[in-house]
Amino acid sequence: MRLWDIRIEVQKDAPQANPLAAGNPKAGKEKALRIRPLKAKRTKRIVLYVYMLIILLTLLTVASYTWFSLSQTPRVSDMYMFINSETGLELSTDPLADEWVLQLDYRDMVRETSPLRPITWSNARQQFYAADYGIDGRLIDYPDWQPLINERNANKNNSDGYYTKATFYARTGQDETVFLSPAVEVDEGINGSGTYVIGTPVWDGQNILHNNGGMGAECAIRIGIRIEPVNLAGEPTGAYSIFYIYEPNSDRHIDGSVGYTPTPSIDATATLVPERNLILQSASTWTEAYPVQRNVVIHELGDFTTDVELFSLKSGQMVKIDIYCWLEGQDVDCTNEIQGAQIMANIQFATEPDSQSGMVPIDEFFDGYNIPED
Repeated sequence: MRLWDIRIEVQKDAPQANPLAAGNPKAGKEKALRIRPLKAKRTKRIVLYVYMLIILLTLLTVASYTWFSLSQTPRVSDMYMFINSETGLELSTDPLADEWVLQLDYRDMVRETSPLRPITWSNARQQFYAADYGIDGRLIDYPDWQPLINERNANKNNSDGYYTKATFYARTGQDETVFLSPAVEVDEGINGSGTYVIGTPVWDGQNILHNNGGMGAECAIRIGIRIEPVNLAGEPTGAYSIFYIYEPNSDRHIDGSVGYTPTPSIDATATLVPERNLILQSASTWTEAYPVQRNVVIHELGDFTTDVELFSLKSGQMVKIDIYCWLEGQDVDCTNEIQGAQIMANIQFATEPDSQSGMVPIDEFFDGYNIPED
């Protein structure tokens, strides 16, 4: 392909080759249309600029849809998470407390204004990492990413805040094996109990319908559960420490596609933790009631597709449980679209995988749909 330079040149003080120019005030100046090929060096420079522009646009597109920075980060104040147990397993945030309960509000254990920013878990290093970018917008190689620590980066309402962490204790008066309770629809789907994560229905009074406040963040969120035996004073016994990752809505994606997509680890493994420590659940969704009602939607809750056994306790024993919540940056659904998301979650423990005894529907703890309108 040959490029051409087309220009109009004005020649000053040119000889009057045209006799009709005599007496013309513009005589001495002549406009000439010249067409000539561009020099090869200039052609190469233009082509190089085009290539650089294409590469830059590609980098900007990639940076926008993987490992992004949110201008409006989801916060714990926009997330309703409850931790419940059935009768027999007691909970407390203080191992020396006189009174133990069956239900805890996650927001009481962390700062409500804590932001959730994209990070990822390294099982090899037992640590969270936040991605760093170069001046060209590209991701820096993983070894140079920012390591995160609980004291600096958990439950912080500033630029250092990336994830949340809540710690509580569980005890029992009898020998028990503890599981995550499966999700179950209650009252023909109007309410739900068990374990699930779902986008909060946000009422749109103008259009008389609900919008999905989750904006797809319910597909990228992760909940980490660390179990560690402690003595009656709350001190670790050193018996073991095991970290599970609960991935809700694992088969539903923000682009509308379905099917489970494993989240690769920065440790160069296929999953964030070994598969035996990965708890997967199919999608939980809601639809409008008929007729549409502001405070009512119909839930269809997901099923666990992996083992949900967590730990075993002997009578009089105690464990410390750390619950982490974050947006998983390695997840295919962690995109710019999930800014300012509102999520509702329920984490419930049971002593048998199919037991629903002692469960309390989530609507008895809070009116989840009487929240500010769009």
